[in-house]
This record gives sequence, structure tokens and C-alpha cells, in this order.
Amino acid sequence: MPFARLDDIDFYYEQRGEGPRLLFINGTGGDLRMKPNFVDGPLSDSFETLAYDQRGLGQTGKPDRPYSMADYADDAARLLDHVEWDRTHVFGV
Repeated sequence: MPFARLDDIDFYYEQRGEGPRLLFINGTGGDLRMKPNFVDGPLSDSFETLAYDQRGLGQTGKPDRPYSMADYADDAARLLDHVEWDRTHVFGV
């Protein structure tokens, strides 16, 4: 169960499968503690899937400051850098 230190926040993420890369971004209130979760589903049979708990949700840290949609986008970009993905499909809820 990997964590990535991105900027000053520990992000929880899961990676599974093989094939074209697919980043999953969960909606507010959803996180990877709920089982089965996205990476447990059938898309991991056809894609290399990457999913993470967004800041303030699930097992990811919650910064003690306001944050914006731009911060969420930066988080996703930093995670992609962390796992060394330069290209991916994106699926969000």
C-alpha cells in the first residue's frame, strides 16, 4: 500500500494491471478504503490503473490550509511524475 510524499502531503495510491495507462480520479467523498474499489474492478484487466485518495480524503493527508481545484490538478500531475508516467488516459467521477 504505497504512499507518495508530494509537496508536503502524503498521498495514498494503488496501482494495478497491465496495458494502456489509466488514471482514476475519485469524486468528493470517495476513497480507496471502500472495497471493492476502482483498481479492484474489471478495468485493471485491460489497463494499468492508478488511483489515489485526493487531499483530505481517505488515507491521504489533509493540509491545514484552504485548497483549490488547481491544487487538485497539481496533485494529479505530481503523482504522475512520482510513478514516472508521462502519458495516460484519465477517468474521473
